[in-house]
Amino acid sequence: MNSIRLHHPRTAAIGGFAALILAGAAAWTLAPDAGADEPAITVDFTTPVAQIEPGDLGASITGYGGLNYIVNSPDHRAAMAAHDFGVLRIELEYAVPGDHTSRIVCGGDWCHTEYDGDQWVEAIRSLGAEPILVLPAETGDAVALFEHFNAQAPITRVIVGNELDAGVPPKMDAATYSARFNEIAAALHTLAPAVEVGGPGTAHNNIDYLTTFLAASGQHVDFVDYHDYGKGGEAKTAEQLLAEVANYTTDIAQVRGLIEAAVPARAAEIGIQIGEWNMDWADPSPACASMTTHLPTVWGAATLGTILESDATALAYGDKNGCLGLTGEWGEGTGADFVDINEPLPLYHGIGMFTGEGLFRSFGTTMVATTSPDPLLYTFASTGDKSVVIVNTGTSAVTMDVDFTGLDAGTAAVWQTTDAQREPHEAGTAAIAGGTTTVELPGRSVTTLVIG
Repeated sequence: MNSIRLHHPRTAAIGGFAALILAGAAAWTLAPDAGADEPAITVDFTTPVAQIEPGDLGASITGYGGLNYIVNSPDHRAAMAAHDFGVLRIELEYAVPGDHTSRIVCGGDWCHTEYDGDQWVEAIRSLGAEPILVLPAETGDAVALFEHFNAQAPITRVIVGNELDAGVPPKMDAATYSARFNEIAAALHTLAPAVEVGGPGTAHNNIDYLTTFLAASGQHVDFVDYHDYGKGGEAKTAEQLLAEVANYTTDIAQVRGLIEAAVPARAAEIGIQIGEWNMDWADPSPACASMTTHLPTVWGAATLGTILESDATALAYGDKNGCLGLTGEWGEGTGADFVDINEPLPLYHGIGMFTGEGLFRSFGTTMVATTSPDPLLYTFASTGDKSVVIVNTGTSAVTMDVDFTGLDAGTAAVWQTTDAQREPHEAGTAAIAGGTTTVELPGRSVTTLVIG
């Protein structure tokens, strides 16, 4: 996506919370009323389904920002720090390709090149994140860039190339890319055996390109990286977009199948990374017809949970890029949907219902098995730190019982984002008794239960 510049049975999660009615500072909590024959969300804290590592949740640093970047803007830096991302991805290159004495700058088309690569990487590390470097698919430049940054502090993960499959014909065909990837991966593994080298960074789950790549490079790759957006310019209703979140599960499973077919002996070692994801890569700024509404919050929470539950890494695109940013670049949207410079865009809050945005404890590190009786409900749960994220993609409010395995009683702080109140806000507490509770889910809402 860095090559495109925009200026202006479903598993679920825990569930229980109390119905709440806020009047001033007061909140009313429904008592649990689960019937044995009533449809219910189930959460089994004793059955893990995926492990979330520190590097499994992150974002792209784009080099865009309307003069507000992580290298110079305290407000933008603070907004990014609130998510406590484990990794931040950035594309870097030599200002003069092949000249390793020239400046190192951000590599996206039209990105801001006033700041040096060292400044970008230092800013990423200042946020407590590890940098994921996107290196050029040119051996000399890729190795020299890696050596430069690895000498300062170990670089743990790199991606070779970015969306080289884009275009007709593509910028680089899969066979040529694979040959270059193998050279670069071998050189980097010689310099630093522990570094993880990923590719091909395709613009979508380009099955033909990925198949050719894995046949040629499956013995060299440490993780498969591709991009996956909800849509890109075509007309889709909110209902279509929300229903198609489940496609992320299918896409990841398909790519995992390609890996298993190409290199069965190494399949368990090769991870999958969604190197860019967002709702719509073509929603133009400054109008942002859909990206500044509440929809990306709901879609984003459902999508992030689905990617993580599928045991893949999720890197949101991007920290700044008009409507596609996590914070406003120029002042996006209009009217009630206007988002000012450095203020959170809706996707930011969808992610924030997992990270806590510095407001509440983040999601735990082990995802557990859940079921939902309603296809409009995406639910995700974690143990260790027990948390539940419930996404109601329907337009109607739903009252739902939640039955727990491995939790008999407790109290949960209830956090919520709705179209009427889009910033995550504390909405009361939920009592869990007899292994059950009842949740009241407003239409098109995301609810997080932080269980103490």
